[in-house]
Amino acid sequence: MSRSSLNSVRDTGGGTSSSLIVAVVAGLVLLRVLIGYHPHSGQDNYHGLHSAYGGDFEAQRHWMELTLHLPVGEWYWYDLSYWGLDYPPISAYVSWICGWLSHRLVGPESVALETSRGFENPTHKAFMRSTVIVLDLLVYGTAVWFWTMHRQYDRNLPDSTRLWRFALAMSQPAILLIDHGHFQYNTTALGLSLWAFYFMTLPVFFYCMIGSFMFCAALSFKQMTLYYAPAVFFYLLGRCFTTRGRFLVQRFYLLGMTVVATTFALWWPFVAFGPEGTSHIERAAHVFRRIIPLQRGLFEGKVSNLWCVLSLKPIRIRKLIPSQLQPLAALLLTLIFAAPACYRLFRLGQKQQQDNEQHQGKLILYGATSSALAFFLASFQVHEKSLLLALGPASLLFFDDATFVQWFSVIAAWTLWPLLVVDRLQVAYTCIMIIFIMLQRLLHSLQQGSTASTSGFLEHLPLLRWVPHFSGLVMLLLHFTELGVTIPPHLPDVFSVLWSIAGCAFCSLAWLASCWHLYGASEPNVKGTKFD
Repeated sequence: MSRSSLNSVRDTGGGTSSSLIVAVVAGLVLLRVLIGYHPHSGQDNYHGLHSAYGGDFEAQRHWMELTLHLPVGEWYWYDLSYWGLDYPPISAYVSWICGWLSHRLVGPESVALETSRGFENPTHKAFMRSTVIVLDLLVYGTAVWFWTMHRQYDRNLPDSTRLWRFALAMSQPAILLIDHGHFQYNTTALGLSLWAFYFMTLPVFFYCMIGSFMFCAALSFKQMTLYYAPAVFFYLLGRCFTTRGRFLVQRFYLLGMTVVATTFALWWPFVAFGPEGTSHIERAAHVFRRIIPLQRGLFEGKVSNLWCVLSLKPIRIRKLIPSQLQPLAALLLTLIFAAPACYRLFRLGQKQQQDNEQHQGKLILYGATSSALAFFLASFQVHEKSLLLALGPASLLFFDDATFVQWFSVIAAWTLWPLLVVDRLQVAYTCIMIIFIMLQRLLHSLQQGSTASTSGFLEHLPLLRWVPHFSGLVMLLLHFTELGVTIPPHLPDVFSVLWSIAGCAFCSLAWLASCWHLYGASEPNVKGTKFD
């Protein structure tokens, strides 16, 4: 885009033309469609490592098949050796809806019980890709829109610049590559969580109940949103303690009943119905074990977290900690890392008189990012895709610390490289990273002269200013080394290990940045909204 074009966009003032909005949304849809032309997880059984065909794409298709044809009480029990259902209830209900649509739009053969296994018809692929796009835009897209366009973080900022921030948040390489390339529905869970944060930080306490409902829905869609639970719990606990006496009890009661009623409504069918000869307790325990697989080890593949790094020679921490104690050790370390965010958010919610709701919104986003990074770095059975939980709320913070968010966005996608290689998404990765970096430069040009923050974490100390350059050099060096160096037969995982070590260092620094923002952010000077 030329400098004159940038100036015309910058000078649009407070309004944004509908044609520009349509163009941006169309571009975002096109980006998702183009990524969908690349291979998905397990395409043509490329992995060939499991007894079950394919990968996440086939798992999601299979769940459509079994939920469509089987009674609800059998969903979590059916043929567990072949991609048995292991996501929470709302995911199962969405699979049923998608299966019903596929049966009628694509054809019964696409979701026929058992005989459709490994079905990879192009029409059905297009249908499944479209379901991800629709849910992405309806849930995640609307949440990002309200956060970027309706929160008045910078009252002097033109709406056109907010629109480009929306576009940048919706163009996160890691999220696009996993949901629209690898194939998953992470943006649905992320969108529900962002809606929950949005409502929780509104002044009237009634909206906290709506936020609690939305967060319960997020938890019941994907169990990984548990990463946000400490931040949510302590923030709402602080909101309860803004009053005393019977009003305090009333707030506890309202939030508790919201959580209990939502959870009961979503989960009860799987406890009420099940295989004959099983009790309600046995059914509930079985579903819990399917969703929270504590029987697995501390970790499986190489991930950019502390446990993977500490398991290398000479430490080999998995050998030092008995397997039965590993979940407890992971929980303890996770709570230690999450504690700074929990305390800060409790104190934030506890304040009855706040300067403005924007300050609350900003800090709950940093708190959610910090809590998610704590889980990614230290919790049990972390998958590389779990980093999306930290990236979701961080994506909305371009207004506050653009340099940090841009850096974190790039390193989050970079850590996924070993998984993307398995899925044959190297071309998609390269293209989307280039597009995202170009959008960053465009937003930087648009923000010149705005009142956006220019003193972020990576500008706080002279040494930190070199972090983006140094990390960029490390990432490029590893990429080119992998291309040009033949891996020795006795070191087959050498690059996965190097990715894990460097990624863990980068994510640890990102966690420190989130804590710095939680405790180092200045309080607004102007009194504003009173939180009840």
